[in-house]
Amino acid sequence: MDEQRQDLAPEREAMLERHEQVLLRVAQSDAIDAGNLDRSLPVLTEAAAEGLQLERSSVWVYTPDQTVIECLDLYVRGPHEHRSDPVQLEAGRVPAYFRALADTRTLAVADALTHPATRELADDHLAPLGVGALLAAPIRRRGRLVGVLCNEHVGPARQFTRDEQLFAASLADTVARALDAADRRRVEDGLAHAKAALEQLDRENRALITRLRRSVERLSTPVLEVWSDVLALPIIGILGEERSAQMTERLLGELARTRARHVILDLTGLDDCDEQTAAAIGIMARAVRLLGAECVLSGVRPDLARAFVDLDLDLRGMRILRDMRHALQDVVTRRAAAQAR
Repeated sequence: MDEQRQDLAPEREAMLERHEQVLLRVAQSDAIDAGNLDRSLPVLTEAAAEGLQLERSSVWVYTPDQTVIECLDLYVRGPHEHRSDPVQLEAGRVPAYFRALADTRTLAVADALTHPATRELADDHLAPLGVGALLAAPIRRRGRLVGVLCNEHVGPARQFTRDEQLFAASLADTVARALDAADRRRVEDGLAHAKAALEQLDRENRALITRLRRSVERLSTPVLEVWSDVLALPIIGILGEERSAQMTERLLGELARTRARHVILDLTGLDDCDEQTAAAIGIMARAVRLLGAECVLSGVRPDLARAFVDLDLDLRGMRILRDMRHALQDVVTRRAAAQAR
């Protein structure tokens, strides 16, 4: 590079050195790919103003229908300040400027007040600000025009060299990269929020399912305190292994809590009685007795009685009554008699 610059004019060599230093600082900045335009755009507008030695540099983006461009960040070099006022330009008011941006890589205008592409801006924008020359670098993403990096010289007319145009175009490409990063960050943030919402919904659904399961278990295993010191457990439907374990656990828990002295196992609603069912009933009855309570069977139909005999179910120590009403009457009568003695 040093050998190539030996024949360059000192002014151009200084300008190229300045461009290299500015582009190096931009490349070393983590703001461009951070996805935060509030950080990245000021880096780029300051780089453009310094590299081109201009007073004003700004980034504008198009609306989706490309009928309006809006300023996202304006850097004024003299006071070193950034402005983000909601300034807009409408295509209907400056159609030549919009057409020129669409058809060029860089729009270098030495005399902005008279040039066909920019004189529409003279009365409302250029003249009041004292802008005499303009270098605009359209911003394209995946081939589509999405904005412009606009660099304005405050003062008289000024020529822009080919090197300056290439520098502005390079920064415009970096603005496109910053816009891509911002879109990517919005998508990632949206996905993160959606994931968090789904995880929260999943936790809520799991908690709801747990509550519903417990409610169903309570409804399917209703341990009823039908009298003082008397619990009743209606066994309805099919008594499988898992359900019998849940039923036994719930019954024993209620027995320990209430310290009841009598438990009625009502088999009226039992659908079938196989070896596993008979064994489960036997386990419940023995567990009740181990906790010091009396176990009473009610609702033993003829088919159940035959199954108990065939399965050799140990019913010793248990009273067997026709139905729940008779079982409760029996318990109450015997308790009264015991208290009278």
